[in-house]
Amino acid sequence: MKIGIRNGSLGTDCLNAIRMGAQLGFDGVELDIGADYTGNPIWHDEGRRQLREAAADTGCEISSLCLGVLWQISPASDKSEVREEALKIITASAAFATELGAKWILLPITPGEDGANADQAPQRWIEIVAQAAPVAEDLGVVYCLENVGRGCGKSADNLQTLLSGLDSPAVGVYYDVGNAVAFGHSPVGEIKQLAEALEIVHIKDREADYLGEGVVPIPDCLKALQDIGYDDWLVLETPPTEDPVEAGSRNLEYLRDLFATT
Repeated sequence: MKIGIRNGSLGTDCLNAIRMGAQLGFDGVELDIGADYTGNPIWHDEGRRQLREAAADTGCEISSLCLGVLWQISPASDKSEVREEALKIITASAAFATELGAKWILLPITPGEDGANADQAPQRWIEIVAQAAPVAEDLGVVYCLENVGRGCGKSADNLQTLLSGLDSPAVGVYYDVGNAVAFGHSPVGEIKQLAEALEIVHIKDREADYLGEGVVPIPDCLKALQDIGYDDWLVLETPPTEDPVEAGSRNLEYLRDLFATT
């Protein structure tokens, strides 16, 4: 398995995260596209060129992109114009990911705005992702539905419901072990339940800044991943703390030590 880290976990922007990730010894980084998505370098030719060059120069890959902007512009919105903008963002990200060498695009299964019809959220998500999926399939990238709070994708069962409505090789699961524990689910059981759909994994603890000091059974999660034959990325979504370099180094060392003993 390869180990990556989100730029937010390093407390820095996309370009500097690549350099920091390389210096700390990570295999790659996940780059977040937030609410001001048009201001993100990923949304511009020159910005993507700089990111590609940084990855090539440092050897630190861009493992994945995260569409954090979907927390503000959600496919679950009651407003058709918001759903249309979400579709454009999701579709555009496939080409950008391909250009940056990233195979996976994280789609947090977000709710609509306050008061939005929650009962319609699953079908709205399915309709939007289904329209974008052929583009991803043509480009060889995968949209990954993540188990996040407040939306219609909190559990493995929820994610499987969404996947069954999509039935596309370009759509899978981005599983977050820390979120699972926060929602009262067993990450070990859900890893096994989602085995064939699981594309990429977020690693974080709960009730602690550092891996191994909280309530998430990280060694058991790693063993479960090995049991299903998973051999792709583990991406840290850990707090940057007041010292992101120290925190990143410490969490990376923890995972590597686990690899050596699991």
